[in-house]
Amino acid sequence: MEDTFKSDKWQDDAEKEIRPYVEKELGEVLISKEMGDIAESDEWKEIQEEIGDHHQLLLVFDDEIGKELKIDPNKPSSYKDYEVSPTIRITLSRKKQDADEDRFTEIINALKKDGVLKHGNMIVEYISTNGVPLKDEEWSKSF
Repeated sequence: MEDTFKSDKWQDDAEKEIRPYVEKELGEVLISKEMGDIAESDEWKEIQEEIGDHHQLLLVFDDEIGKELKIDPNKPSSYKDYEVSPTIRITLSRKKQDADEDRFTEIINALKKDGVLKHGNMIVEYISTNGVPLKDEEWSKSF
C-alpha cells in the first residue's frame, strides 16, 4: 500500500493558494476537492450538464513525492519548502480564445512572483459543454 498523504495534503494546500490567481484571470473555478469522485459516478453526464461552463482546476503532485524527497510523514511540511514541479490542469468548457495565452502566462508569472510556486507544468484543456475534449485545443507550458 502506498502512502499518498503528503501528495494529497500538498495538492489541497496548493490548489487553495492557486485558485485566486486562476479566478482572477478566468472567473470562478471548481477545485478537485469540490469535484471529489463525482467524475467517476454513473451520473457524470447529468453532473457535467449542471456544472455547465464552470472551469475546473486540478493540481497534482507525484503520489510518491514524500518518499522521493525522504520527508518524515510525522513532521509538518509545505510544498514551498522543496523544489517540486506539480502539474496544474485547467479545464475550460469553451473554445480557445486569442487572449488565453496571455492569461495563462500572467497566472504563471504571478505564482512565481508571489512565491506560490517556483516550478510546474500548466496544461489547459478545452472541452465542449458535454465534456468532450476539443481537438487540437490544448495549451501547455513548463516553468
